[in-house]
Amino acid sequence: TPEVTFEEVAVRFSPEEWAQLAPWQRALHREVMCDNYEMVASLGEGQGRGAAV
Repeated sequence: TPEVTFEEVAVRFSPEEWAQLAPWQRALHREVMCDNYEMVASLGEGQGRGAAV
C-alpha cells in the first residue's frame, strides 16, 4: 500500500508570495490545507498525528 504524507500534498508559499495573496486566497489555502491534512491523517488512523497545520 503506497503511503501518502502531508508534505506530498502540501502547497507552500514563500513569505513574498504569501504577501501577494488576497485575503480570500489565504483563507482558501488554509481551508484546503486543513482538508488535505485531515484526509492524510485519516489514512493513518491509529498512528498518531503530526503537528497542526
